[in-house]
Amino acid sequence: MLFASNFILNKSTEINQHAIYPFVHQFSNVVCRSDQMREITVPDVLPSNLPFAGSAQFSMTAGDFIELYGAEEEKEQWDAIVTCFFVDTAKNVLDYLDTLWSAMKPGAVWINLGPLLWHFDNIADESSIELTRDEFIELVKRVGFELDEQQFRDCVSVPYTANDRSMLQYTYRAFMCVARKPRPER
Repeated sequence: MLFASNFILNKSTEINQHAIYPFVHQFSNVVCRSDQMREITVPDVLPSNLPFAGSAQFSMTAGDFIELYGAEEEKEQWDAIVTCFFVDTAKNVLDYLDTLWSAMKPGAVWINLGPLLWHFDNIADESSIELTRDEFIELVKRVGFELDEQQFRDCVSVPYTANDRSMLQYTYRAFMCVARKPRPER
């Protein structure tokens, strides 16, 4: 995933430059062969044309989130952090929230979208914390984040790894929230 993302983000020079065939190995729940063999072109948006493309610092890293972004050199370095299908990968989501808080500059925004399919739930010899959505939102507030109630969306229908023409569809009823790390009062 990182190699493909790096290639698309850093080597694309035009919209729809690269053709891929993501469903070619999918043999179940296929309506017709043309659905299985269809071409998809990427990127749909040229990364170099995005706002602030020349000056924005973008990071996508393989490794442990807490180790990488909890390091001292990452403290208050980020103006925005976007997490997608991420917070439920934590054994202890409070550690993730503490790391987000530490890495974000005062006034920075955090945008999250995803379900709460806690990855370590019911795994033998793994201790983990599984919160409800309401408990998670309350914890976000208790850490100190200011939740933007106007931007909160519940039960957002989000397809997951889907061939939109397949007879089988996976869809999460995820939630989206936008939170800000407050600036210190003067």
